[in-house]
Amino acid sequence: MWNYFEPKDTWWYRWKLDGASIWVRKNGEEWRFALVSIPFKLIQSDARGPEQADPPADVSISLAVASGKKVALRPHPSLIPYLVSARNDVKIHPGTEAWFTIALPPVMRIELEAGHALFEGSPFTTTSTWFGDKTSGNLCLSLPIELDPECKNEQGYAASYISSDEAIPADSLLQESLQKAARYLACKSLIQCRIVVRNKSKEVLDLKRLAIFTDLMNVYEKDGMLISDTVVITGTADGSLQTNIDDTSCKKLKKIYSAPKTGLNEVLIKRGVSFLRSITGL
Repeated sequence: MWNYFEPKDTWWYRWKLDGASIWVRKNGEEWRFALVSIPFKLIQSDARGPEQADPPADVSISLAVASGKKVALRPHPSLIPYLVSARNDVKIHPGTEAWFTIALPPVMRIELEAGHALFEGSPFTTTSTWFGDKTSGNLCLSLPIELDPECKNEQGYAASYISSDEAIPADSLLQESLQKAARYLACKSLIQCRIVVRNKSKEVLDLKRLAIFTDLMNVYEKDGMLISDTVVITGTADGSLQTNIDDTSCKKLKKIYSAPKTGLNEVLIKRGVSFLRSITGL
């Protein structure tokens, strides 16, 4: 889905994006594009393309003029942070850590082989919300996903439920949460993001909501799925917060999107202070 290909002149091509769709048509140096978006909460696992297909007659058409033969559909994280909530209040005690896996809706960009962007759109619509205080907070995309942490020595209860065809005894709310998580994590158009929160401070971190800044992340392809670098958030003994982007597990994977690195340390320090105040309720 994410490889460069050479479209035939005057033919429409479509990518099916788990309920949404993007079309492209080339005619010489004229390029046409169409997008049908859906609410993020209505996503369904069905992604493939590009394949020959005409867009609906009533869809809006965008145009661009550029020379080139090959194009590709390139997903990248939103420049606006994502905001998610924990299903229950999560307390991370000193000396421990919690891991979260979340599926993020990307912005889709159609690019020429030279790297020039011809079209950009968001296949999955979400509501916006403010996170943090009025002066140093951030406008975020609010995702209808409830996080459950994974912990050291845990027996993989959620993973076994998601991969099993048999019902596992559990309370109905937990089963519903795991089913929703499985639905999002099965979608090839979403970016699978791993988050690690470590508490090396002397105080308990009370985590209710998590703002995920992804504009500094790379995106890769693995077995047809989109994954990102790991976000590592560490509460330190002096009360500060360190945020790092860890690409160790992704170095051998095919990179789909390269994030800018300018001013990385400065940005992460500013975000870390705001984030720590938010998750600890200070």
